[in-house]
Amino acid sequence: MTQADQEFISVPVPREHVTKVYAFLAELAGTAESASGGEAVAEADGKYPYVEWSLEDLRRLPKTRMASVQTAVGVMDILAERPGSKMSYTSLSDLLGLKPKQLQGALAAFTRHIHKEYGRRNWPLEWAEAAATDNPDFRTESFYTMDESIARLWKDVRAT
Repeated sequence: MTQADQEFISVPVPREHVTKVYAFLAELAGTAESASGGEAVAEADGKYPYVEWSLEDLRRLPKTRMASVQTAVGVMDILAERPGSKMSYTSLSDLLGLKPKQLQGALAAFTRHIHKEYGRRNWPLEWAEAAATDNPDFRTESFYTMDESIARLWKDVRAT
């Protein structure tokens, strides 16, 4: 269907959710067909399984053209240079040249991508919430890290 064939409507969205809506719409437009042939199947409890990341899984990530996945690839590039070190959400958004809400929307879309295309719940990096240190506007903030083994695999992926 071309854009000329589509009917567009305006939908009021609270300001704090606009980037999430944009990320969701971009995901809908960019992933009409799943590489695995359809939606990933959640476990009986409704959760996706925890699955270790292989070298082949990691090789697929940078090939995905979706902006949200490319943002996550940028986060992974930064974290792979500092395996085991925690980086704040604010620091990552600054290094990537993004506003915090843009990073938030991209990472939310990345989670949906991981569910749909990889059939798992876990990212190839870890995050935890803690008291904010870099941004006085937040009481708490997310901190991200990549373990040494994933960092080594990721560096191999990025070197090829």
